[in-house]
Amino acid sequence: MTEAYPTSVFISYQHADKALARKLQDGLEQQGFFVWRDEAELRVGDSIVERVTAALDQIEFVAAIVSSASVTSPWCQKELSLAMTGEIARRGVQVLPLRVDGTDMPPSLKDKLYLDISTENANEAVETLANSIRSHLQPVRQIPARRLRPAAAQQSIESEDVPIRVVGIDRDNVGTPRGDGTPGSALYLVPLVLSRTPDQLWAAAFTERWNNALFSSMHRPGIGSVRGNRILLDGTTVEEVADYHLATVRQTIDYANEVAATQRRRDAQAKQRRDAQLEQHAAEVDEAIRRMGFDS
Repeated sequence: MTEAYPTSVFISYQHADKALARKLQDGLEQQGFFVWRDEAELRVGDSIVERVTAALDQIEFVAAIVSSASVTSPWCQKELSLAMTGEIARRGVQVLPLRVDGTDMPPSLKDKLYLDISTENANEAVETLANSIRSHLQPVRQIPARRLRPAAAQQSIESEDVPIRVVGIDRDNVGTPRGDGTPGSALYLVPLVLSRTPDQLWAAAFTERWNNALFSSMHRPGIGSVRGNRILLDGTTVEEVADYHLATVRQTIDYANEVAATQRRRDAQAKQRRDAQLEQHAAEVDEAIRRMGFDS
């Protein structure tokens, strides 16, 4: 190890596992780590709680030996609780569980990857543990953003070319009339379900057409809007929708479909022009470089 300040490791263990803890300390120190173990650090007259708590506040890693002896030891559980509290609070401490003889992991360590260790394989385990500690000291590799697979991208493009249709009424969200005798108190919200969620251009085209076109004497401008894959007619009745508004909704949907399709064609043509310009520019640059006659 070449760090100016060696990485620090606290060994949490029950004294029945003292021999294993000593091997672990020896191996980690040979790897260049600073190791804190109570038997080597505590002096007669020291407050055990104060010294251990102070050590855990400064240590970077806690190697917790989880054995049949330690899981029933109140003191080991206290050390582990202090360490886990520091980890959860992101104070810099990292708990590394070391399982002995297949001992069941305590609840606080259930979701952690552990390392199996014994007195017999201590040297091999130390090497694995040291590599894990060094890995923890490196920045976490960031996962690149997911790219849309070609088939999925093509499917997305194709779905945009399929005209939107109204496919039903959202029965669970139909409103209720106020019914208090005041003007409009018999009217309520009727949400219509679309075949897919439209984009903002489509939604704006639908709303503008609904509010400004004169369809019939029964038309209600101002009550139509688009939210997600729903057309909201807020101020009508299901009967009115069936008798008058559904035909108007379908006409307005056809209009919004055409507006969206026209814009997609324009966007595609603009992209083709831009791609052609870039291709021509690249060809001109290559030709200019070729004419300069640089030595190969």
